[in-house]
Amino acid sequence: MRICVLNCQDIQLDASGTVDAYFRGFFDSKEDTQETDTHFRCQDGKPDFQYRLVYKVGVPRKDYKFSLQCYDRDFFKSNEMLGEATIQLKQLIEDCALVQKPLGLNKTYYEDVLKKFDPDLELKFDKADSSKFWLRMMAKNPKTGKIESNGEVKMAVDVLPYGTAEKNPVGKARDNPNHSPQLPQPQGRLELSFNPIKMFNQLVGPALRRKLYCYCCLLVLVALVVMMLPQILSGLIVACI
Repeated sequence: MRICVLNCQDIQLDASGTVDAYFRGFFDSKEDTQETDTHFRCQDGKPDFQYRLVYKVGVPRKDYKFSLQCYDRDFFKSNEMLGEATIQLKQLIEDCALVQKPLGLNKTYYEDVLKKFDPDLELKFDKADSSKFWLRMMAKNPKTGKIESNGEVKMAVDVLPYGTAEKNPVGKARDNPNHSPQLPQPQGRLELSFNPIKMFNQLVGPALRRKLYCYCCLLVLVALVVMMLPQILSGLIVACI
């Protein structure tokens, strides 16, 4: 089983206007849980991963539901889960085992097969590439306690018989061999720069930057008042005399 976590959209940002997003993927969290790398300081709610997860899945098995959980990485407290997307892959896996041929979750297979077994499954396929689709993530609203939508993750799913996979291996993440599909380097990641302004804008979110700018302006005004205070007081004294 080869699952590509490509990118996201509409991910909730924290109070500073950033998110350090990464994904955990698993069929059973106690068996083989894998993680993507982290998109640090994402500021547009569209973290990019281009990351391949590779699983060995036996048939038959107890659990065919695949879960992708999006987290906000935090170094000073527990990581916060931003949302979870799940997809039932039993039919796809069993069909692959039956025909002993590679199968991909593309638009045709979704409309002809999966929708018949799971009418509630909603996938939005990429117009340019029908083998890639968007899956909605759900999360608990901390204010209302209700389960609500929180962004979407773009994925690609392929299932291969073990023998075929051995003859055509792929690397995890973006390691070689990198094909089917070829995953490029993710966009929008942190870039090392000797320009302090550029590094500041990358590391500090827009919401926090606005607060810092307001504080700086306030400090400048206070400093000007303090500098001009003696002249103001002397002017008042002269006026009184």
